[in-house]
Amino acid sequence: QALTRAAELPPTQPWSSGTPVDHLTGIGGLPRGRVALFTGSGTSGKLTLALALLASATRAFAHAVVIDGGGFDPWTLTSFSPEPGALTVVRAPAPEIAGEAAATLARSGVGFLLLMSEIPEHWLGPLESGANRSGTVIVGVVDTPSRALAHASSFSLGFSRSEWIWDRGQLVGLRTSARCVKNRVAPPLGETELEICYRLGAQSVTEASPRVSEIEQCVSAAV
Repeated sequence: QALTRAAELPPTQPWSSGTPVDHLTGIGGLPRGRVALFTGSGTSGKLTLALALLASATRAFAHAVVIDGGGFDPWTLTSFSPEPGALTVVRAPAPEIAGEAAATLARSGVGFLLLMSEIPEHWLGPLESGANRSGTVIVGVVDTPSRALAHASSFSLGFSRSEWIWDRGQLVGLRTSARCVKNRVAPPLGETELEICYRLGAQSVTEASPRVSEIEQCVSAAV
């Protein structure tokens, strides 16, 4: 029953992250008070985009939190110029701990919450209702979401790497297709191609081509 709430929530307000994902949502930013998902393989670029969002959130909010099951390294954020004082990393060695922490933080009103793994189904209802009241921006990054998590989300992007980018024999980035697989906050916008560049000392995420529709303009944002 708790998982049906996503379809019943009132119109949402966007948080403009300054990344290409903003216009893919159809509302000009990530939805506040909702669960958003980035899905795809481990080399699809979804995590890099999520890190760009996290770094942006540390500059926009007083508190940005990562719920980590053990694989997050804060140093990976360095190239996105985060505000370290606004970042908190919660180590959650078990899914139950991750679920409880996520629901509690959403209820308390942290600005941004990044979920690095699945949480148990019975915590999705409290997570959703807490975020709806507080306006917390929630992004989950998983390869393949469970049916419960997919159902609880209001916005979901599926990522699929199309090619690696090489320069003088060095791997410098990748191109990935970002497809809107679910959108309960605006009409779905289809898909677009993103270019993720690994530069020395800085990373960037830009929109490579305006393939969503003929009326959309190419939006580029270097984070």
